[in-house]
Amino acid sequence: MAPKKKNTAAPKKDDKKVEEKKAEEKKVEEKKVEESVANKRKAEDEKKEDIPEQPKKEAKTEEAVEQEQDAPADKRAVLKGAIGFNAADTTLNVVPTMDGKVLNSLTDNGMQHLVAGARANVGVKAGRYMFEVQILENVVLGDAGGWGSRYRQPPKQMVRLGFSTAGSPLVLGDSEDHICFDADGACYVDKTRSAGFKRVQRDKPLSVLLNLDPKSPNANTFSLFCDGERISQPKKIPERLHGKTLFPHVSFRSVKLHVHMGPQPMKALPFKCRSIGGAAEADVAKASTAEPKDGK
Repeated sequence: MAPKKKNTAAPKKDDKKVEEKKAEEKKVEEKKVEESVANKRKAEDEKKEDIPEQPKKEAKTEEAVEQEQDAPADKRAVLKGAIGFNAADTTLNVVPTMDGKVLNSLTDNGMQHLVAGARANVGVKAGRYMFEVQILENVVLGDAGGWGSRYRQPPKQMVRLGFSTAGSPLVLGDSEDHICFDADGACYVDKTRSAGFKRVQRDKPLSVLLNLDPKSPNANTFSLFCDGERISQPKKIPERLHGKTLFPHVSFRSVKLHVHMGPQPMKALPFKCRSIGGAAEADVAKASTAEPKDGK
């Protein structure tokens, strides 16, 4: 006998209507959600439009105003003779060349670890004047043999430039009678080291400005410039040094220095300023030289 065919009943009309109704309700709900989101966004946009836009704050670009002014014409007699370094005002390891314009130091038998110092033979007692220093060469030396020499570190290079009183210690920065800067970005006053600027480059001339003019807004201060640009704000000179003659002074180690006293500066500052070599005779004083009794 042939197998009986299964009866496949057609889906009920009621079930079909229910499914269609559910699909329509779902579409209506989705439409409501979309309308709700759109209305919410519209309301937020309108709210933003109602709020007045606040003006943007402009970044402050005010630059520090240079208070130093151009030096006025001076008809007084100018200092005669070149400025140099007396042997009594230099450490034993200083080797001056080029008439005292270039300073080097001894480097044999461990002397490369010692700091050299030299004070000029002409000091400033009034007015506003500058002198310049430029590193000509970095001298990198270690110990020349000896027990344990390969484990020793080469001496650290150092350059300090500033002013000191007559008869004060020759290593600049070690006395309360010293005011100076160093090439690593520090300032020394009252034997206290404080950070003041970024480390300078070797080939750039450094200018130290000493202002003893009572009429200047920067009276009794000293400042540092690099390649003609100010890199240090004026630093106050201690009161106990007011009225004293201050002599140009440098200390160094593992470098060769060019010390320039003028009369014309190597690099002009943002304002006209005379070098110590072009100072008025009345504004400077020469260091006393003690001659030995036997003439040697």
